[in-house]
Amino acid sequence: MDSKKGSSRKTSSKRTTKSASRRPAKKSQGLFKKKTIKPKVKLDSDRVIKLCIIIIVSCILLLLATVLIPDGTLNKDSSQRKTDIERTVNPGEENSTNKNSAEKKSSKKDSKKRDEEKRRAEEQKKIDEENRRAEEQKKQEELKREKEKQDAEAKAAEEKKRKEELKKEEEKKAAEAKAKEFNFVPAVNKAQVVFLLDDGGQNISQLDKFLSLDMPLTVAVLPGLAHSKEAAQKIRAKGKEVILHQPMQAINTSVNPGPGAIKPDMTESEIKSVLFQNISEVGPVSGMNNHEGSLITADAEKMEVILKFASDNGMYFLDSRTNKDTKVGYVSGALGLSYYERNGFFLDNEKTRENALSEIKKNLDKANKDGYVIMIGHVWSASFLPDLLRDIYPELKKKGYVVTTVSNCRGKK
Repeated sequence: MDSKKGSSRKTSSKRTTKSASRRPAKKSQGLFKKKTIKPKVKLDSDRVIKLCIIIIVSCILLLLATVLIPDGTLNKDSSQRKTDIERTVNPGEENSTNKNSAEKKSSKKDSKKRDEEKRRAEEQKKIDEENRRAEEQKKQEELKREKEKQDAEAKAAEEKKRKEELKKEEEKKAAEAKAKEFNFVPAVNKAQVVFLLDDGGQNISQLDKFLSLDMPLTVAVLPGLAHSKEAAQKIRAKGKEVILHQPMQAINTSVNPGPGAIKPDMTESEIKSVLFQNISEVGPVSGMNNHEGSLITADAEKMEVILKFASDNGMYFLDSRTNKDTKVGYVSGALGLSYYERNGFFLDNEKTRENALSEIKKNLDKANKDGYVIMIGHVWSASFLPDLLRDIYPELKKKGYVVTTVSNCRGKK
């Protein structure tokens, strides 16, 4: 491009010189300018050819540049050149443009900042709304749980109340049934009632059912059995009264009264030896009564030895009255000794609750007549008798009866 411009200038200069050489010299006011004759310039053909080649090449390059270079680049270069020209021509306008551009950038930046803040505010609002909804849902769930809890508590309270009412109704019915079942006659002058349980020492589990009763009892323990000593110890530990259930021969000699028994052919010393051995095993005891013994209690001589031994060792003798012809009362009176005797009905000749209750009612009539009653049951009736005694004990006290032991009753003779 520069070469072209230079060449153009040179050509123009030559043309001017040639034209000037052809013009005639003008006369000035009375003066003549001396004509200057310049030598003719001879063009070098080689240089002209080179110049033409350069121009052609430049045109080709421009054409290629126009084709190959993107319009944006040219426009950018053109715009840049235009901007440079405008800056050169009008520097004040450039400053104004820069200022406007800066303001536009600042405004754009502020607008972007506002948009960002608005976006953040909207996001925060959305988060707050979600939190509010979550909190509200949580409160609703808590209210729901609280209501369910209250409903459950109300239902449980209602169910409890219903059960309590049902229980009271059942207790009332049971009390009515019990009152009807235990329609005991009232006690006369605090009549005394004694429950004597024979045959202790045979079975501990059966005995435990009676020992669990919270009432006075007298238990007669058989000697020479596997649980005799243990049974006596447990009875004493529970605060019940222990006596020796002394085996004696019955009228039916085929019946074996068990170990440690007193038999008809024994001498006085043999009887005392057996009694001493038995008491050593189950003692200390408050007294003794006969197990079987319908033959021995009818023998005055044998009973004299037994009653004297009991008195000498601080024990009472209770006649179980297994024989209506017993000589216990006669011998005791002759010796001036005291004794007790069963004056009530046996409780378990029939092994049923109904029969035992019937016998107890009969015995209460006896207690009101004599002031006391000593009735006998057996440890082997543990399947029904302990429960019956547990039920009637409070009723007996309500009716004014005094339940006690043999040694504390007024039945001594």
